[in-house]
Amino acid sequence: MTPRLSVVIPSRDCLAYLPAAIASIRAQSSGPGAFGPIEIVVVDDGSTDGTAAFLAEAAADPLLTPLVHAPSGVSAARNAGIAAAHAPIIAFLDADDQFFPGVLEARVALLERDPRVTLAFADVVSVTPEGEVLGKQFTYWPYFRKWIGGRTGLLDLGPDAFAMLLAETVCGTSTVIARKSAILAAGGFDTRYRIGEDWDLWLKLAGLGSVWCDTVCSTRYLKRPGSASKDTAELARSVHQIFRERVPDPGRIPQPYRAIARARLLTSDAMLSREQDARLKAFCQQATAFLLAPNANAARDAAYDLARLLRLK
Repeated sequence: MTPRLSVVIPSRDCLAYLPAAIASIRAQSSGPGAFGPIEIVVVDDGSTDGTAAFLAEAAADPLLTPLVHAPSGVSAARNAGIAAAHAPIIAFLDADDQFFPGVLEARVALLERDPRVTLAFADVVSVTPEGEVLGKQFTYWPYFRKWIGGRTGLLDLGPDAFAMLLAETVCGTSTVIARKSAILAAGGFDTRYRIGEDWDLWLKLAGLGSVWCDTVCSTRYLKRPGSASKDTAELARSVHQIFRERVPDPGRIPQPYRAIARARLLTSDAMLSREQDARLKAFCQQATAFLLAPNANAARDAAYDLARLLRLK
């Protein structure tokens, strides 16, 4: 029988975390909000930590498909997992993240009953390896938080979905549930990008159908040292290129989202200038970002850059 859902996990040298990620998927099939059998596709992207041996043993479970993939990066690994998945609906989970119990049914049921929906995501909480809670995604982004306005449950982003996802990175990869046919129609994850490839795909999916979010916190995101790219130059390059390709006519993006998106580009530029110790440039970029989209995060960063410019820090 074809499963309702396939969960794709790319993994490179994450054996210390991978069993817990798999267990969190299997836990969806029991207890409150029980989902039923879920296919798990784990793509071993060139691991050297024993992942292949672990997956060979785990493959005794007919619902777990291990793929051994030459090290090609997370985009290619996810694309391989998508191609191998049997379900019409795909969820993504990074190997060091975990689903909370009972968080998949509502969004999968939404995609099953409404063929117009291409993408549904949820909130995520970030934690350190020591268990310190760093905060939730939906709370961090001020304009999305204001849009939610205290509502709960499944929410339709409506006609401004593309603009909202362009403006703020509220869509965490390990919360995404999407229609496989739409992912394939969008071309999957763009392997040109090492950073921002997920944001690029969500924008493409938003152009193909409707986008919903669930205010439930679905995923525990582990923020560990070395787990994210530190290549600020690549980050700045990627976000600008994605913006150019996805938004050939910025004038068509409604306000306030156009200004927020522009501020986001300037913030990435300021990060690079900060790294290069170009203090005046960083302050001007960050201050302009604040003027375009005033919020506490931008104000804090602009104040920091001003202090560095005045050599107070």
